[in-house]
Amino acid sequence: MKQAVSWLRDKLYDSRVRGVNVDDNQLLSIHRQILLEKPLMRHVFEDFYSEMLDGCEKYFLVNGLEVELGSGSGFFKEIRPNLITSDVRLGDHIDRVLDAQNLDLADESVRSLYAINVFHHLPDPEQFFLELIRVLKPGGGCILIEPHYGMLSRLVHTYLHTEEQFDRKMSGWVNPYSIGPLSGANQALAYLVFHRDREHFEELFGHELEILEMNTLSNGFRYLASGGVNFRQLLPSFVEPLIKAFEWLLTPLQPVTALHQMVVIRRREQVDCEHVKNS
Repeated sequence: MKQAVSWLRDKLYDSRVRGVNVDDNQLLSIHRQILLEKPLMRHVFEDFYSEMLDGCEKYFLVNGLEVELGSGSGFFKEIRPNLITSDVRLGDHIDRVLDAQNLDLADESVRSLYAINVFHHLPDPEQFFLELIRVLKPGGGCILIEPHYGMLSRLVHTYLHTEEQFDRKMSGWVNPYSIGPLSGANQALAYLVFHRDREHFEELFGHELEILEMNTLSNGFRYLASGGVNFRQLLPSFVEPLIKAFEWLLTPLQPVTALHQMVVIRRREQVDCEHVKNS
């Protein structure tokens, strides 16, 4: 089984990423070129951006900076011109180099942090949450899009990348697989923190941070058909309306079929003093 999957994955790799180290800065420009030339993939990211902006406008009713972490090859700034794009690597379309666990941002200066497929790359998410508490304005928040933990997502994310894991049984949150900015990630990290260990999260950070939403996203089959930024597109772009209709029909099964979930976290406007006193 593993040999067959490995053979298929090798055949489907886009030739431009073949042999390029996942931590190489060169990959930023290659991925951006691939993303912008694939209408199907571009529309998937437009969905991601739209979902995150809707969450921001609904929940973060304060003024302040809006920052995207791990902007990578994305084009969020085209849709949100005042957005500050950032990454751990420097690129032509990156405004600032920022480390999510040590943010070079002023205290209580941020309205919203956005991150697509970034959280599972963090070696120590507790440091990230401490940074959220420091840089977010009270009433501001963070929106994460991460791999879902349903059946289809587990299968896809287990076999899709050779340089990442999907380990739902990892003890604790500190990632022993992490060896570089992108390599060695555990794509199940959002499941571990926000689902399996939700009570632990509340004990550590619930007095300052509140989880408002954890929703699955509906564009998983379009994501697969597009091939993402590493693989060749599997279906022509003109079939997108049919794929969207198929996704709509499967809405009741979305907890099983979704590839991604969105997590909305807000810094509380009033600290739970009783929780702080008891802790």
